[in-house]
Amino acid sequence: MCLIYIFGALVITGGVFSQDTTTLPAKQNSVRDLFVAVGSSVQIPCIDGEKKGVEWRLNNAVLFLSSVLSINNISLQDQGIYTCHQPNGDLIQRVSLHLGYPPSPPDVYCWSPSYPKRAVCSWTLTPDPIIPTHYIATYRSYSDPFSSAHQCHKWGEQDRQCVLEDLKIFESEPTLFNITAINALGSATRIWPFVFEEIVKPDPPENVVVMVISGKKLSVQWDPPTSWPDPVNFPLKYTVKFHWGKPDTARTLGPYESKKMILSGLVAGRTYHIQVSVKDFLDSGQNSDWSSTLSATIPIN
Repeated sequence: MCLIYIFGALVITGGVFSQDTTTLPAKQNSVRDLFVAVGSSVQIPCIDGEKKGVEWRLNNAVLFLSSVLSINNISLQDQGIYTCHQPNGDLIQRVSLHLGYPPSPPDVYCWSPSYPKRAVCSWTLTPDPIIPTHYIATYRSYSDPFSSAHQCHKWGEQDRQCVLEDLKIFESEPTLFNITAINALGSATRIWPFVFEEIVKPDPPENVVVMVISGKKLSVQWDPPTSWPDPVNFPLKYTVKFHWGKPDTARTLGPYESKKMILSGLVAGRTYHIQVSVKDFLDSGQNSDWSSTLSATIPIN
């Protein structure tokens, strides 16, 4: 998870965040971090610099002589280390300029590959903030007080994804997922309502096997996804898709309650491409993505 660690006094003004390190020990006082929104303007005075002869440099390249560094309509190309120098070249201060965007309200997508144990929510921001951004994610039932909200814990290796547990099934009221994005330039929140059963989406079937059998047939077998916690009490149904030649000739068969089926009436010498999908038996939510494609050729003899 991206975290913002802030030390010393803070100054926030119209698209600019300054981490003022003047109160820090000398060894840490060499760089001042400045966060600026792309497209805004910034003015950086050279602290304790003489009015005449002060020189600003970017990544050690001389920019111009002025006691104030002024940049309008700032862009990502302006990012870097700015240093202010006395006429004799002595360093006065160093500023690290970080360019980015304040967060936009996150776009949210929630699904449940492990119904009824848990759901997963992920989110994206447009444009990407670029600078370090911290996320606070909670969830609660619609009629529950704010104080009852549960923290949504990180799920997997993704920073912008978390897991919701202990959700109630067959609820008449939606669950509210609340995500807030915070960085040095601002914050934004999205509240996303959903009904648990409507976001059910299993992972694809696993261990799919296709075997050629006598009579110009193919045997297709599979296992339920291991992420589905209880296929006995919450059964699944499966759909098989196959095609030869172009994918737009694909046909689907099913649904099947068992974990195998036979494709018959096939043509000798033709190669068939097979995939399997799965859905909650009661039709909650949507089908899984298709499994990886397996191919098998019906022998001529």
